[in-house]
Parts: sequence; C-alpha cells; structure tokens
Amino acid sequence: MMTKYTFCASVTLLLPLCAQDQEAVVSKDTILVHTVERGNMPLRERASGSITSLDPPRVVLRLAGENAARCEVGQKAMVQVDPPKVITGKVVKDSQAQNESGRCEIELTDPLPASATIGKNVGGLIDVAELHDVVFLGRPADSSPNSVATIFVVEAGNDSARRVTVRYGKISGPLIQVVEGISAGDRVIVTDMSKWAKYERVRLQ
Repeated sequence: MMTKYTFCASVTLLLPLCAQDQEAVVSKDTILVHTVERGNMPLRERASGSITSLDPPRVVLRLAGENAARCEVGQKAMVQVDPPKVITGKVVKDSQAQNESGRCEIELTDPLPASATIGKNVGGLIDVAELHDVVFLGRPADSSPNSVATIFVVEAGNDSARRVTVRYGKISGPLIQVVEGISAGDRVIVTDMSKWAKYERVRLQ
C-alpha cells in the first residue's frame, strides 16, 4: 500500500500530513477567556496565618522571605476562611509595630463565617505595592513571571483564535503583567492550550 505524502515548504521533511493542513477545533465550552486590561495593577503577595479574633473579625497573616518587610498599615488584604468566598480587609498592625518580621494583623470588613474559630488556619493576599499604567490580565494556566510564552487571542467574530508570542513581567496573585505581545482589549484564552501549541490558528465552535 502506498502512503500519500504532502510536502510542506516550511519544513525539510516529508510527513504523512502537514500539521499546517490540519484543522484544530476547540469547543467554546472547554475554554475560559479573559480580556486584557491597561491600568494600575496591584502587586499581591500570598500569605498564610490564622484567626485571632471573632469580634472584631481579625486574622494574622505572615509574609515570608524578601516580602516580610513589605507589610504596612493601610494595605488592602483578601482572606479566605471557607473557600471560595473571599473577605476583604486592611492591615491595622504591621511588622514594625509588633516587632515580628512578616507579621501583619488584618481587620476584616465583613463578619467571619459561622465555621470560624480562634486559631483556624486561613490564607490570603496582601497588596504590598502597585504597578502604574501597565498591561495585565488574569493569569493563563501555564504562565510564569519574567518569561516568554505563546497564547491564543480570540479573533473578531469569536469563531477562531490565533497563536501569539508574549513576554510576561511581574506576577500578582491571579494577575500577570504583559510586557509585549498583546494589547488592552485583546481577548485571550487562559485555559491550558498546550495541546494545540503547534497550530497557528484554531477554530472555536
């Protein structure tokens, strides 16, 4: 039996079928799309700690390593006691006030859930700084800071997406800075698209 070969000008090998000639189809039900923004991006550092008071509702979070000294009174914070619900708050005592590196006392704006008990472990994010006038978006599944990667940008009509190379900057909790490659207003597939990484374009249906 003879095998039919197709020649691709962009490669030097003969393949049974060129990847460029195949059509990749991605179900819209399996992807998540985020819109790229431009503006001020808060730099949020992850922290962990525990509940120290039920009324008023307070927790203590600890920043580790080089971020330990970045906790300051007035900074915004977000805490998860029972995920996925998020409770907002602000730093009311910082490391210097408590003479303990990385220790941040957070007063919450809403009451703690009924499941809350003194000493219960919690996780959170603290806004330790802010980047001004930058491009950013909700982090794609495989993104990492200060790296180069490929993503898919949804095209007009929402029926296809093209592969684009981007360079990332700083990471901030669920957000990541984009240094180059895409612009504010672009709609990016943030779901893992590594399965289709060899395609220049995919069809969405």
